[in-house]
Amino acid sequence: MSQEKLIPADQTKCAELARFVVRTTFDDLPEAIAQKAVRHILDSIGAGTAGAIAPETTILTQTLHAAGEGSGAAPLWGRGEKMTPLNAALVNGTASHAFELDDTGGCDHSGAVVVPAAVAALELAGRPVSGKEFITAVVLGYDIARRALEACGAYEPHNGAGFHSTGTCGPFGAAAAAAKILGLNALQTRHALGIASAYSGGLWACVHDGAQNKRLHAGHAAQGGLMSALLARQGFTGPAQTFEEVWGGFNHSYAPTSSDPDAWLRDLGKNWKLARVSIKPHASC
Repeated sequence: MSQEKLIPADQTKCAELARFVVRTTFDDLPEAIAQKAVRHILDSIGAGTAGAIAPETTILTQTLHAAGEGSGAAPLWGRGEKMTPLNAALVNGTASHAFELDDTGGCDHSGAVVVPAAVAALELAGRPVSGKEFITAVVLGYDIARRALEACGAYEPHNGAGFHSTGTCGPFGAAAAAAKILGLNALQTRHALGIASAYSGGLWACVHDGAQNKRLHAGHAAQGGLMSALLARQGFTGPAQTFEEVWGGFNHSYAPTSSDPDAWLRDLGKNWKLARVSIKPHASC
């Protein structure tokens, strides 16, 4: 480990992104982006409803029941039952990715991560959340998740190195969306984004034998992002240097040869990343 000069916590990229999440309102969103967000929300829930019958979703749900985790207030899409919000995010995220029906071009599969986390967070907000607030949270989640991937040099180098970007980059988007819905302040949101690094993971080893854990990457990212925001709300701290070019930082660890650190903040609030995400006309990968 080298002796790096660390940036003051309130001047880090993590802090600037947190302030962006907190201050952004529905009125800041271009009309086309807000309308597109609605389509992606509906598409993601639809993909999760279809995926409710997938073997991965069924096994995951049965396992949670067997572990005594089978009750709660948050609905499991298409299954007619409820679990805790954290487990609902896990199950619905996994289901949304199960049949490769989820959208693409975000973190990569941002819809299967951000939307389940945002929906589950509604149960924990402690207040009514308007449709405009929900849409804003989802747009922000898509934005942060894609910025994480672009900071790695975009899709090809990160995934080429063996990382499934939905799992590695998705937790940051889920954390941002959940933090917005939970009404976290800038400091809490900064901590939530930092904590989300603890849930960043997912390898492409599954492609060699078709292992089912690829679907779990989306659910784990959704659950991890929500958990990060909940922990931050309770005062749990996350690393301020998560997105800086330091030993142990996200870029330094996941993209040592392809890092684009300026991507975290480039055209923030101007180039909305949801604009580049596409909805599949049929199941594909």
